[in-house]
Amino acid sequence: MRILASTGPLFARPLDWALGVLAEAGYDGAELMVTQDPATQEAERITAAAEAEGVGIPVVHGPFLLLTRRVFGTDLVVKAKRTLELANDIGADLMIVHPPFRWQRDFHQWLLTDGDAEAKEQGTRIGVENLYPVSVAGRPVRFHRYTEPDHLKPFKHVVLDTSHFGVANVDITAAYRRLRDQAVHLHVSDNRGGGHDSHAPLGHGRLPLAAFLREVAEDEGRFMGPKGEMADGQPVSITLELDCRRYLDDRHALVGYLRQEREKCLALLDGASAEEVLGRPDVVAVAPGLHEDDPDQPTVPPA
Repeated sequence: MRILASTGPLFARPLDWALGVLAEAGYDGAELMVTQDPATQEAERITAAAEAEGVGIPVVHGPFLLLTRRVFGTDLVVKAKRTLELANDIGADLMIVHPPFRWQRDFHQWLLTDGDAEAKEQGTRIGVENLYPVSVAGRPVRFHRYTEPDHLKPFKHVVLDTSHFGVANVDITAAYRRLRDQAVHLHVSDNRGGGHDSHAPLGHGRLPLAAFLREVAEDEGRFMGPKGEMADGQPVSITLELDCRRYLDDRHALVGYLRQEREKCLALLDGASAEEVLGRPDVVAVAPGLHEDDPDQPTVPPA
């Protein structure tokens, strides 16, 4: 199973620097986030940086964030097609899209009808990621179309983000069981609650990551072919998508942090307990109204 890290949290640094950090931290490759930086938009520059740092880029995340809303144009179908071409040019086998807003019908229809065929022509796949409701005046409002597991059922390939499900109050293990036949990629991080997409370090939140990753690993062992492929011929991979802001000014600390999170993930995949790896129970009891958000300490049951 490939364990990748995202370049997204490192977008404020040059791409070659970010890839060098991921290589030093021991990751199997990178998930490239396409940003405003031309170095993330041009295949030749991406390939040159990846080769120089010795890092493969099997996954590309399209520019579907608020900060990248004008990258590759504002038409979401055009944006997706251009990202598919980029994925093809650099040899990536998966391109990730964020779900459209509920009023963006053209993109929604393209994903349902033509997207997979066009991705196949480019030699790659489209992975549709779950998002989450947004808090407005203290109430969750579902602007995006796909926030629940059943919203993703129509798609051939899906990307499950644990922190996004945490914001939506969706059981991550139940969601995986519901979508296991379509899940080709996972975004793994913890979530601290409080309605925020925290992408916290593993163990610094409330998600039952030990049970989740144990089940993922058991499926890999059950369905893995002789060459390490899943039953449909496509490998399942994991990206650790982590908040790295506090480490960006200290490269040594950043490498250590990312290496530590990778080792935690591998230990949980190997069946280690949450208490042993994360320093907390896998099911975290939280008192009503308590929103744990301390970046320095794991979330633990209140006294």
